[in-house]
Formats: sequence, structure tokens, C-alpha cells
Amino acid sequence: MGSWFSFISFKTHDATEKDDTRKSSAMRPLVRSAKFVSKRPSFFSAYARAANRYSFQTTKFAPFKKHENKVVHINSMGKSGDVPAESVQHGHAEYVVPVKIGTPGVTLNLDFDTVSISTGMSNNIIIHSSEITRVSTTGHNIYDPSKSNTSVQQQSTWSISYGDGSSASGNVYLDTVTIGGVSIPKQAVELAQNLSAQFASGAGSDGLLGLAWPAINTVSPAPVKTPVQNMIEQGLIKQPLFTVKLDRGDNAGFYSFGEIDETVTSNPIAYTSVDNSQGFWMVPSTSYRLNGKTITREGNTAILDTGTTLALVDDDTVSQIYSAIKGAKFDQNQGGWLYPAAAMVPDVALAIGGTMYTLNAADFPFGDAEDGFVFGGVQSRGTNPFDILGDVFLKSVYVVFNQGESTVGLAQRNE
Repeated sequence: MGSWFSFISFKTHDATEKDDTRKSSAMRPLVRSAKFVSKRPSFFSAYARAANRYSFQTTKFAPFKKHENKVVHINSMGKSGDVPAESVQHGHAEYVVPVKIGTPGVTLNLDFDTVSISTGMSNNIIIHSSEITRVSTTGHNIYDPSKSNTSVQQQSTWSISYGDGSSASGNVYLDTVTIGGVSIPKQAVELAQNLSAQFASGAGSDGLLGLAWPAINTVSPAPVKTPVQNMIEQGLIKQPLFTVKLDRGDNAGFYSFGEIDETVTSNPIAYTSVDNSQGFWMVPSTSYRLNGKTITREGNTAILDTGTTLALVDDDTVSQIYSAIKGAKFDQNQGGWLYPAAAMVPDVALAIGGTMYTLNAADFPFGDAEDGFVFGGVQSRGTNPFDILGDVFLKSVYVVFNQGESTVGLAQRNE
């Protein structure tokens, strides 16, 4: 598998180029979270987190559901059991990105998230801070606004909560946030003041940087601008976009802002219009290909979600995929579809707009199951009305999120 850590030096725009010295481009390395390395999220945790995140209900091939204030797992006997909240929080944070906040500044490792969910968590910066009370911050880098020369407290507050009982709240500061070569002055930063124990211990990061559309925001009395909004409006980046290349352990991964890296792949980037009405990067995905055969899914849509690990599709599609793997089965007790570790996985491609993108076979298995089986990284989306394409899919493509033109561009990666 190679090293668990992947780096690529960030690039800054040379001030001698052209005549605009204000505009920069930033490329930030992806780092595999130390907590992820020491405690890799289990398949069970990753799937439960997705159910909690999207509040979907069980179907024939989706054994997790959101129920009242908890996530529930339904076994083969139809009996339910609560999924521990800590397991839900441990279901992601595979990748973190170093971001400097303040002057002279402290570097925090943040989880970059492209989805804005109903809590409004994924369209701003939410971080561990010196103002946290009641829970330990051991193991986290902490932002202390009193140690920054550029911090300014606002008369604003924020609050988020999940159905599993985890919650967080705090106040808001403006400060300089530096991502690679781009420094964003007066960027709103949401400081955690009150954290439930699940939030404090569960995630493998020091906080979150949201890359979703600014449709939902929990800051009161008025919403604040997202980092990408500020980059665009303040003219800090050359193009109104960001890109992502997720690594698979031994290939350098990164996020870039304002610039497209043409060296990632020789394959062309195909652009598709985005429906951003819910804060999602949502695109049409009306067909898929299985071992060379194309199957139509009329009216189907999908979102590109760096905050989810698995790729989740409808029951019919997931059933067809695993029917093409010898010995594959759905195991409700273990929580999903699994197949013999030695089995050959099929050629699977999903359409984004009018282009098919092949899922790299190396990313199909997610983790060990019992008796020589492995879990598949593609599972059921339950009652959710759209596909959720997380890291398992995104590792196979290079993605351009163009906020200025409301499009996403994808290119197939060769490695």
C-alpha cells in the first residue's frame, strides 16, 4: 500500500507573472490523519456515519438508519441496536489538510468537506479552540484568538447538532486564514466553545473547513461568508474554483485553489452543470456501466462528497454490482455487502453528466470482514434520493469544483 502519508509542495503564483500580484494559487497537501493511521475507521463506523449524516432509512440492502436521536443497526433477525456515537464520529477524517489561522498563526489539520448538510456544518471553518470547556483537547492543535494579532471577536454565535446526541457550539472571530499561498484576511472562524465528548474524541482532525455552497449557515444573527466566497470576492485566486486529488496511500494528493493542475492526468476534464439549491455539488448521474454493459438510471442524481468515505448508490444498482462478483453476499449482521478477498471485482463505471468514470479496482475493497471476506466500498444509499459519491469514488478522478460557473469537471485518473 505504501506510506500512509502523502505530500506535495504547495505552489504560489509568482509575483512577476502577468501584472496582478494580488492573485495567488494555492496547492495544499493531503495528509493522512494520524488518528486515522492508528485507528482506521471501520466499515461499520463509516456506513453508520453516512446514515447519520444524511438521515436515510433502511431498505433491503441498507441496514443502518437514523431513528430519533441515534443511529440504529438492524440485524438479520430484524432486531435493532444503537451504534455508539463515538463510532459514528470515527467514520471519517481519513484526510486532513494543514491550514494556518491567525498572526503569527497556528497550524491546524482540518477536514475539508464539500457537502453542506442540514446542520450547516460544511460551509465554513469550525475549529478546536482555547475556549473549549468540559472536555479534554489533548491530541488536538488549538487556536487561541488572544495569541493572534489579527483576531477580532464578533457578536455572533453558532450551534450544530446531530441526531446521535453529539453537538457543538461557540462564538465567531474574524482572522487571517492561510491556505497554501493564499491568505484570506477577515475570514470568519467558528470557535468551538462547547463540545460533546463525541466531537472532542471522535474525529481525526482539529476541525473542519467547509467547501459546500453557502446555502445553509448556522451563524446567528447573520450568516458569514465561506472561505471560497472570500477568495473569489477579494480577488485572491486566479480562477473561481478549487480542485481535489485524493490519494490512495502512495500517490501524492492535494487540494488546490484558483488553479487547475494539468499534470494530474492526460485525460480530458468534462464539465457538468451543478444543482446547488441544497448546498450540494449535485450532478446528474443517469447511467452506470458494469463489465461493459451500460444500464440507464433515468432521472438519477449524485453528489460529490469529500466528507463521506463510501460510495452509496440505490439498491438495484448495488445488487447488480455484487451479483457480478463470485461469492458476494449481503450480510445484515456485519452491516453490508461483502465478497471473498480473492474474488475478482467487476469493471464499474458511474456517469457524471454525459461521461463515464471507472472506479479503480484498488479502491473497491474497504476492509476485512469475517472468514476471508472483505467489505465493498460501494453500498446502498437506503432511502436517500440521490447517490453519495465519497472517497471510494473520488480517488479515481481529478475534480474541479468551479463555484464561479456552477459546474464540476472530472477527469479519469490513470493511477
